[in-house]
Amino acid sequence: MSEHSQHLCEYAKHHGVDDMRRIVKDPKFICEVCGRAANKKENLCRPVTL
Repeated sequence: MSEHSQHLCEYAKHHGVDDMRRIVKDPKFICEVCGRAANKKENLCRPVTL
């Protein structure tokens, strides 16, 4: 598992929308914990495939 600081739940606290666009563009996974979506599972705490 990747470092938690790269998960969207933590990343969003420290980065703006422009920085987050590359992570959420064309999402393939959704987090079972917070419901955020991302294109790589490494950016979510508990990812499941969309």
